[in-house]
Amino acid sequence: MKKQPEVTALTRKNLIQAFWNLYCQKKVNDISIKEITDKAGYHRSTFYEYFLDINDVLDEVEDEILRELKERAFQIYTAQSNKDFIQIVTGLYAAQGEYLRVLLGENGDPHFIKKVKIVLCPFLMRLYGLPENDIHTTYILEFGLSAIMSTITHWYQSEIDPPSNEMLILVRSMLMNGVFPMVQKYSTLPFKSGV
Repeated sequence: MKKQPEVTALTRKNLIQAFWNLYCQKKVNDISIKEITDKAGYHRSTFYEYFLDINDVLDEVEDEILRELKERAFQIYTAQSNKDFIQIVTGLYAAQGEYLRVLLGENGDPHFIKKVKIVLCPFLMRLYGLPENDIHTTYILEFGLSAIMSTITHWYQSEIDPPSNEMLILVRSMLMNGVFPMVQKYSTLPFKSGV
């Protein structure tokens, strides 16, 4: 007897949610299939009807976020919107922050950030007219993406955080003008020029 699609979808969703609840508390290597199936209320064999292993579930969660990121970037690019890249990332954090906070946190997948960069780099090269296969483009994108994502991750995980519009201005200012002018702006020490 063939399962109905809505039952299959619900089972898959329940297994993913059970995995996610565990992943919010501990590293992926510390999660067992038995824990997932017990939490979701299924037999262990049910898990294997939907996933190969625990990393397969993690890939599914990550792939969903990467699809949304790609879709947001494509919409901005094709609409030639006034939104800039920082707004795209901030918007993604607003929509998927619960997942991103964990995926980019201490229990998260260290390879996820690389996957994000692989999705965003072609979009940014087209958006800003940067040449492909150029060593300078590689370093520019690595620096910019790492700075933006690390700062926004820190902002999202911070217990004392400025409002999103203030955060957007701060990140944009640091990218456009450099970090040193921001250090001078907020420092309580006098600075010499050229330091």
